Amino acid sequence: MVAPRLQLRPLLLLLLLLVLLPPTPGVRAAPPDNNTAICLLPKDEGPCRAILPSYYYDRYTQTCLLFSYGGCKGNANNFETLKACQAACGKLAKVPKICRMDTRSDTCKGKVEKYFFNMSSMACEKFSFGECPVGPNQFSDKASCVRFCSPKSDVPKFCSSPLDRGSCSAHVTRYYFNVESGTCEEFSYSGCGGNHNNFVSQKDCTKTCSRAKRKGVRNHPKTVFVGHRLPPKSRTRP
Repeated sequence: MVAPRLQLRPLLLLLLLLVLLPPTPGVRAAPPDNNTAICLLPKDEGPCRAILPSYYYDRYTQTCLLFSYGGCKGNANNFETLKACQAACGKLAKVPKICRMDTRSDTCKGKVEKYFFNMSSMACEKFSFGECPVGPNQFSDKASCVRFCSPKSDVPKFCSSPLDRGSCSAHVTRYYFNVESGTCEEFSYSGCGGNHNNFVSQKDCTKTCSRAKRKGVRNHPKTVFVGHRLPPKSRTRP
């Protein structure tokens, strides 16, 4: 007869191995610090047949929803509690429904220059050459995409306004934010009219429109008084 102590030894070894082995791929794990890619993954119940109440982030409703996890595989957009899902994905910037749609394209001939909003990068990007976009997430130019899709806390709307020199005849050095290049560029302001994408200095322009993506805008620096003429001494170059 085998001693009881010897019979227990294989069981203890098995339990020890289960504790020391790394988690099985596909099993829920703590998400990394940058959760954007995870939160945008589609719901995946996995191939197993367990019924485990879990939560995933739905990119289309921009909320965490309950679903039944099968217990194996699936993907990382899978949280044990609503609180964990909200902590990981709740801070993703909210954008209009069209901008959340997946992008699809067909191969076509000729040059079709259009843009779409990429939820992963939270930026407007250009379709590749030879692609004809299909679906609502498409815009004729980058400025239109930025105006419609950029999260409200990112950049003031006037930063995506097109260059407008105004309607007078003066030549005053000003700066505007160019959404195509993502930089503040110099232009010659006529002295009246125009729009609010018009800054006295490049520093003010950069502070408002370039850095806003990282910090948010609290105080808007000086811009031109749109619709009013500049003082006479400011209408010509020194």
